[in-house]
Amino acid sequence: MEERDFFDEMSEQKKHTLVCPHCSQPGEYELSWLVRRKKQQLPRGADERDKARFQKAQSYMVRRDDLVGCKNIRCRKRFDVAGIQSVAYIQETATGPVEDREARIRAAFGRRSQG
Repeated sequence: MEERDFFDEMSEQKKHTLVCPHCSQPGEYELSWLVRRKKQQLPRGADERDKARFQKAQSYMVRRDDLVGCKNIRCRKRFDVAGIQSVAYIQETATGPVEDREARIRAAFGRRSQG
């Protein structure tokens, strides 16, 4: 089983402020990212090794654009995207069932649920 089987892939555009090294003009550029989000369940046909790899897998983003063109009309030179990492891990927010959330609240605050 390949790593791609553990993730859902989609393309996203994100805005970043970059400074052209040629004309020193700051500008807002849209960079393309490949976003891989970990699936909720392990795909069928997985063995023990695949289960261990799936447990360790994390959602992440990979930057697709390495070069951008300057937005200054007089410059228009292409430059490398520097200062923005090429791979970024995504923090997933844990949203469990309501019962689990209530249990965590009771444990944290020492209260019983009203209901």
